[in-house]
Amino acid sequence: MRPEPASTDDNSAARIDAFTDAAFAFAVTLLVIGGGDAPASFDALRQAVWDIPAFAVGFALIGMFWHAHLRWRRLCGSGDAASVLLTFSLVFLVLVYVYPLRIMAGSMVDYFRGQPSALGGADLAGLFTLYGLGFAAMSAAVLGLFANGLRQLAGAGPTRSAVIGECVIWSLLCGSGLVSAALAQFRATAPLSPWVYSLLPVVIGLFAARHDWTGERA
Repeated sequence: MRPEPASTDDNSAARIDAFTDAAFAFAVTLLVIGGGDAPASFDALRQAVWDIPAFAVGFALIGMFWHAHLRWRRLCGSGDAASVLLTFSLVFLVLVYVYPLRIMAGSMVDYFRGQPSALGGADLAGLFTLYGLGFAAMSAAVLGLFANGLRQLAGAGPTRSAVIGECVIWSLLCGSGLVSAALAQFRATAPLSPWVYSLLPVVIGLFAARHDWTGERA
């Protein structure tokens, strides 16, 4: 028996996902090399190795957003026109976001190494403003995907409960970016701006532990 051809929606979703995967892979490439040349000397190679922790931070953050899109697709299916627009917005934002992300990750790693950053106070405040707004915008795009998927899900069940949980998590992530950007606007609170993100594992971990992901609780 001949197999049934895939539906138009499935084909469109597969092509959009392929485009999204390629865009995220390109963003990772920009994060690693940033358009620079390969190391031509041992000193340059040593500096490149020294930059690996900063790359790891940026890679983890980009991977987090990519996996969120993957999880949204698994939970919510092929989506609609709004989800396509939100996916394109996410792709656009990640390609713009990679530049402040590279500088932010490098500055953060230098801070924890006890090395002064090349950026001054005003520059760091501006960097965390851009980073916070970019982080919030990308989180809002992911939140929009899950919220739009939730609108199309009927009834109760584990899928709906999981999507609700994702909406809460991405609301927290979006809010953290906005709070960090707001703190960066004032000299007295600017040093607190990067520490907002350090609270996320605790807050999200507590929520994830208490949330009913199976939808079985009364």
